[in-house]
Amino acid sequence: MESGFLPIILVSSFVVYSSHVGITVTVHPTPTIPQYSTLRMSASVNPDFAITKITWASPDGISIKSEKTPNTGTEAKLPQVQTSDSGVYVCSVHPWGNNSGTLFTFNVNVTVDDSISTATQARTSLTLICPGVQGDYVLLYWRPPDTKRKNIRKLLFQYDRWRGSTLMTEQSKRLQLAGPPYNAEAGSFSFLLAPEISDGGLYICEVFRNDNAVSQWTQLSVLKENVSVTTPSMLPSLSALLLLVPLVAAAVGVLLWRQKHISDRGIEQSLSAHSGEVENIYENPEDIRQAPLQGSVYMDLKPRGEDDVYKELERGSNRAVLTVAKVQVIVETLPKRPEKRNAMKSQRARRNDASALWSLSYYSSPLLLCYLYRKGYICSSKLVPVSQYVGTVLVCLLGVACLRGLGRWKNSEYLQFISILEETKKSHTPANKKKLRCYDFDFLHWPSDFSWTEVSSPKLSKAGVSLLKPEPRLRGAADSVLNSVRTLPCHIISFLIVHTFGRRMLYPGSVGLLQKAMRPMLQQGQAKLIEEFDGQRNKLVACDGNEIDTMFVDRRRDGGRKGQTLVICCEGNAGFYEVGCMNTPMEGGYSVLGWNHPGFGGSTGVPFPQNEANAMDVVIQFATHQLGFQLIDIVIYAWSIGGFTASWAVMSYPEVQSIVLDASFDDLLPLALKVMPNSWRPLVQHTVRQYMNLNNAEQLLKYQGPVLLIRRTRDEIITTTGPEDVMSNRGNNLLLKLLQFRYPKIMTDDGIRVVRQWLGASNHIEEASVYSGNEVDDDWCVSVLQSYQADRDVSFPWSVG
Repeated sequence: MESGFLPIILVSSFVVYSSHVGITVTVHPTPTIPQYSTLRMSASVNPDFAITKITWASPDGISIKSEKTPNTGTEAKLPQVQTSDSGVYVCSVHPWGNNSGTLFTFNVNVTVDDSISTATQARTSLTLICPGVQGDYVLLYWRPPDTKRKNIRKLLFQYDRWRGSTLMTEQSKRLQLAGPPYNAEAGSFSFLLAPEISDGGLYICEVFRNDNAVSQWTQLSVLKENVSVTTPSMLPSLSALLLLVPLVAAAVGVLLWRQKHISDRGIEQSLSAHSGEVENIYENPEDIRQAPLQGSVYMDLKPRGEDDVYKELERGSNRAVLTVAKVQVIVETLPKRPEKRNAMKSQRARRNDASALWSLSYYSSPLLLCYLYRKGYICSSKLVPVSQYVGTVLVCLLGVACLRGLGRWKNSEYLQFISILEETKKSHTPANKKKLRCYDFDFLHWPSDFSWTEVSSPKLSKAGVSLLKPEPRLRGAADSVLNSVRTLPCHIISFLIVHTFGRRMLYPGSVGLLQKAMRPMLQQGQAKLIEEFDGQRNKLVACDGNEIDTMFVDRRRDGGRKGQTLVICCEGNAGFYEVGCMNTPMEGGYSVLGWNHPGFGGSTGVPFPQNEANAMDVVIQFATHQLGFQLIDIVIYAWSIGGFTASWAVMSYPEVQSIVLDASFDDLLPLALKVMPNSWRPLVQHTVRQYMNLNNAEQLLKYQGPVLLIRRTRDEIITTTGPEDVMSNRGNNLLLKLLQFRYPKIMTDDGIRVVRQWLGASNHIEEASVYSGNEVDDDWCVSVLQSYQADRDVSFPWSVG
């Protein structure tokens, strides 16, 4: 406020006198002016009739709008002042009289202070300053930092000192009125805030006095909680992280011990305990046709009158004789086998259980990195202390490795194993291999028993064996280039999906963590095959360089006719030969060759279709060139997704005696669409066809020999709607496509309708109703087909019907 006296000559018609007139200039709020507040400048003259008007001008000389009020005189306002509004403002007083050119000016220096900008750590108390005026009530607003519109703000706190009322919001739980030197009850306001990371932004405190408001703006930045750079202050956090290592290792040890304890009870009972079924079909010594799973349905594509499911598969002269299938619904429960306890009596050089811990660390590393980043460890200032702890851990691990090496060096049994291994690598004789089979060790160091290059040209191994590719769309050259550019993002996304979670979803058995959990069970199954059935473990090298883990059980020495037939077993997407489907033909008296998918068990690589076909090819080459079986003596038996490699095998080697597909499907695409969102349909189609084209039906149609399809009535995996809807089982589609190709004149619309009715029969009564309603005579049908074959001896498709 500025006051003063100025000499004014007052002139009237009759009187002229001289006097002093008082002038008062007021600036509010008190300098320095807070940024974004309202600047009010007022000037008054006493007596007011001595002047004509009062005007205000900005530092740039621009006239400012002003208004005359009864109490404050002439007032000019500048709302939301900025720092650019600082400067000297001029108040001009125009006296009353004839001398209108006379002006009296007063200069007012106004300084606008920047809004308060401050930073604090999360959960650390901070004082939010409000305007230093005595007010009646106060409002506190907040504008988040990501708000684009400046007029949007949220009310956090409201306090009325006259009513003693307080209005709070959810976020204001971290707010409270500040104590001394502030006194809210007396009108002196400020706030205490303990902010979180998300509470940064602009805080606006408005204090109201009568009808006037003054605001204070505070820009707040909230930092992460302080993590000291010095090493001692990091000890608790890093020590806690290091403490997790033995805890996780202990948990893994308990898990592995539990799995071993279960496997010691016998593979049969452990599988029954996990599946909830009476007995595992793969461990059943009886023929699968005589004692199938409860509720199983068999689609038997061969003439009637045979009791053994493999007898027709042995008949090479009638391989091409197929009939429209008959249904056999069997509901008997599998007989309970006596409990057997198997344990590998020989010494084993086991892997260190630290590999399981490494797998856990590998899959949990993204979460750990996110945690360390949130805690502020991953930054340049923390690299030195963190590297010290990492170096300490590495030194400890190195010491443990040295101690383990010393222990092995002192262990006579381990030294004996090493000598046998080295001797086997130098001289790969049957006697040395028999000694080596007494040990269970990392299959990576197992010497190679057979290589694809031994019987084929190495030049042909670059691209691998041939697969059926989807037919490309015919496009012009320019159109093809444009389409390639347009679909490039789709190709990239498909590649990322397949090589991350897609492959692991389709083949969960390739996940290392699952293999570590199943390792005791797999070891028990492997021990059983070696000790009870004299199984021979072999390493095969495929054309792509992948090493395939196989197990061969030779029954030819038993002298039986069945032993002369080799059944090659193809496992499912989580199956291993140690506990898989090879036990069924093996206990039926057949010679059996089981193998693990690439990336399963001891096999290397990843289970992509090309790698799968390469592995199947080297298995067949090994059976024919090394084991001495003829293709006519080989039966391919596949479970679920193993139908892809099985159908590829009979397509590529049509001389194979026959094929059995159990719980398999016609095409992967419908099953993939079932589990993925409908909006992803184009992407799923492209991904499957480009990278996971498991086209079982297309490959099976190339085969001319006998086919046995086994469908499960409550299969949750290969149904597109649910296990209750048996007609959504993709095994039905596989059968229909095969019948339509082989018997096109029989499988007309009426024929397809009848077969669908037959497939949908849920019991013997409905099945008999379909037969009687269509007057089906199995004997007559078989005789017609046999007569057709005898007269023509042609390959499929047949024109019979």
